[in-house]
Amino acid sequence: MYSAILSRNPGDALKCALYAKMRRADWGGALRYSRRLRDAEPGEVEWRLIEAQLHELSGDLAKAERRFREVLAREPLLVRALHGLTLCMHKRFEGPTVFEMLEHSLQLAISEKRVPEERNIKPLIAQMHVVMGQLDVASEKLRNVINEDPRDFRPHLCQRIVYALLDKKEADEQFDIYRKPCAG
Repeated sequence: MYSAILSRNPGDALKCALYAKMRRADWGGALRYSRRLRDAEPGEVEWRLIEAQLHELSGDLAKAERRFREVLAREPLLVRALHGLTLCMHKRFEGPTVFEMLEHSLQLAISEKRVPEERNIKPLIAQMHVVMGQLDVASEKLRNVINEDPRDFRPHLCQRIVYALLDKKEADEQFDIYRKPCAG
């Protein structure tokens, strides 16, 4: 079956093999295929992101961090790369540096008037405060994001999670706010 796919489209066969290895948590095997895809499609950022994530999953945080930084050198406001990098930095105990890097990215988004990226980076900052156990700070940051754009359901959902972690009764109220726009 794979040879039939390979003869028709070699890229599809590599993708099938990559995802099969990932489903089996064979990070080393998946890395081999992600590298081949990266080499076959050098302009495709997806393979670079997957390669970085696979390095993180396999425990090679230094290499993962390098790969995420390579992606960010080309696309400095790519939120998936920022998210991956922040998690690697956190795992490497680079706490304050995480927030400096995210704040720099946020200021870049603001100065370049890249509103979607700005709206994505702000909840990421709050999420990293959650990861670091700073729930009150995360809650405050999320309140600010909600006030800026109350129609965006993501910060409402995140706030509900933070309230639940803080064991606040507002968690259910926040979930109701999140559900209202979805009710038909």
